[in-house]
Amino acid sequence: MSPCARAVCLAGLFRFAAAFLLAGCAANRPYHLGEAPGETAVAPGVRGAAKDIYRLGFIEFDEQGDFWDRDQLHKTVQAIRQTGRPVLLVTYIHGWQNNANPRDASDVDQFRGLLARLTADKTVQKSGLQVFGVYLGWRGRVVHRVNPAVDVVIWLSKQSSFYSRKNAATRISSSTPITEAIFTLIRTARRDTPGISRCIVIGHSFGALVLEKALAQALVGTLLYEEPFVPGQKKVRADRVFKPADLILLVNSAAESIYSKELIDMYRDATPPLGAPHVIMISSDADMATGIAFPIGTKLSNTHKLLSGSFRDYHEKDRDTSQFNYFTGTPGHNDSLESHRLIEINKGTTALRTDPFDLNLTNPAGAFEKVTLYTGTRFDWTQWEIERHGPNQTNYWILRVPKKIIPGHSGIFESASCDLMAALFRIAASPEAGARPVSVTVKASAQGEIEKTEQRVQRERETGETVVTPVQSAATETHPPPL
Repeated sequence: MSPCARAVCLAGLFRFAAAFLLAGCAANRPYHLGEAPGETAVAPGVRGAAKDIYRLGFIEFDEQGDFWDRDQLHKTVQAIRQTGRPVLLVTYIHGWQNNANPRDASDVDQFRGLLARLTADKTVQKSGLQVFGVYLGWRGRVVHRVNPAVDVVIWLSKQSSFYSRKNAATRISSSTPITEAIFTLIRTARRDTPGISRCIVIGHSFGALVLEKALAQALVGTLLYEEPFVPGQKKVRADRVFKPADLILLVNSAAESIYSKELIDMYRDATPPLGAPHVIMISSDADMATGIAFPIGTKLSNTHKLLSGSFRDYHEKDRDTSQFNYFTGTPGHNDSLESHRLIEINKGTTALRTDPFDLNLTNPAGAFEKVTLYTGTRFDWTQWEIERHGPNQTNYWILRVPKKIIPGHSGIFESASCDLMAALFRIAASPEAGARPVSVTVKASAQGEIEKTEQRVQRERETGETVVTPVQSAATETHPPPL
């Protein structure tokens, strides 16, 4: 082959390879511009049961942490205020390898499943709370799904996005818009129904990093600020503890544990010990991404700092440890920060009075010590207890759970994990504390273009497991295909 022919051939191969790789690149773009929060009717799968809806809105952020369009926030706020009911607001920030495109990642559908189960739950329905989900999207996935063959080839490219996505998450967490969005949503939910609406914020993986850092300064401010004393008015310490959300839930956090250490130290000084949780971090023993991969990646990027003497030693009880360890390990795998473990205490096949998810939402309101919960099915269940374990005695819980609950880094909205979440919701944000009876009907739509879908929550006869299935596809879906 002549040199010219060889050059032409190589150029062709290069173009083919470039096109092949670019086929898997997820563009830096939003997926839900111009959409108002959609409505999904939930059929409980029981004849004669009332059908209710949940609403789901999307707010998206670009690579630098700015809103793609502030109108997404405005429309979501408007929809919350138009519900006509107090709300159970569940705000979710996804992690690595996900984004707001439901065709590209499973997170959106899994989050919908959690909202559907909450909507169908009798405790939530009796409380009169309208379930309202908000999905905070960012570019956590830079290599989208193409087809099985291409996905295998570009697997390495997908994994190598760790550093770029971690840097993007850190940028977003430091920006004003993400904190503004979270607090605006909470303020709106509480504004017309103070003491009744409930607010939960969930972050997963790098989304937990975003959530923890975005709220850190606000947590410090709200916990340490107190109204001036008024002559003749008595105040107790508990009156001075304000929670910005009823529950901040961090799942398999892919953040350096230094951030949690600093907050736990602050909580130790600012709040009563052994109190009800303000923040709960769940970490799976089976999460290899945060337990093994994260330390490897961060040690490579921090070794030069270690060698230059940038890290000091901490003198902890019974041992000394280097600050380097707090910058290269996640909080869920740091024994110095652990507060609780989930311990299996019983198994059975006798019929429970209802499904584990629903049963966990009927736990005694306000109880947070020695809490028991169920996972599995109504006819094949496991009972667990949340036990204190570790040196952390603050309102910032770090709870280790076994593989049976969360099988790895992802899958955080699967059956057993949702059962656990129901118990944690009950601990920190029990619905009936502000309950009031309302008729359970499908609410009228907010103004504007509304996407309407339907889901069914039902129990499988053979396995007894509760499943959530779509009744119809999103007929009005207008998302363009991935680039």
